[in-house]
Amino acid sequence: MRLRTRPAQPEDAESLAAIGAATFALACPPSTPASELEAYIRAELSPEKFLAHLASPQNSLVAAEVDERVVGYLMLCREEFPPEVSARRPLELRRLYVLRQFHGAGIAQTLLGVALEEARAGGHDALWLGVSKHNARGIAFYRKLGFRVVGEQTFPVGSDLHDDFIMSRAVA
Repeated sequence: MRLRTRPAQPEDAESLAAIGAATFALACPPSTPASELEAYIRAELSPEKFLAHLASPQNSLVAAEVDERVVGYLMLCREEFPPEVSARRPLELRRLYVLRQFHGAGIAQTLLGVALEEARAGGHDALWLGVSKHNARGIAFYRKLGFRVVGEQTFPVGSDLHDDFIMSRAVA
């Protein structure tokens, strides 16, 4: 397996959308109505939405390739942050998705390493994220990599409101 990360490009929008569509439900509570998942994916994980994210200076997207096929991605956002994140200049880890068949292959850890490098290079002192309280696998992954729960937030998937943890870790 040849793993490589690189900045995502507009021509990756279809692949990023397909990965988002294939993996988003894995991070949601099992009780999330299918209609709400489908609507969220259409609205927030479409190729057009990824093109807008790629065009925004507030975002950084990194593609992970295995044997020249995009199998995962990372999205970082430089926007407002919740008060529970006690840092001067935190960076949001908005999305970190890897196709299910590549779980356990070290791709997510590699992408998180890229996030830390970008945070350091940009003068950020913390990474933060929101993760569903029902996503035990995701919470365990982030804890293993130094994140800790610092608060809670509500994340809407259509009209279905999810209870999320806010997790953060120092960049240094």
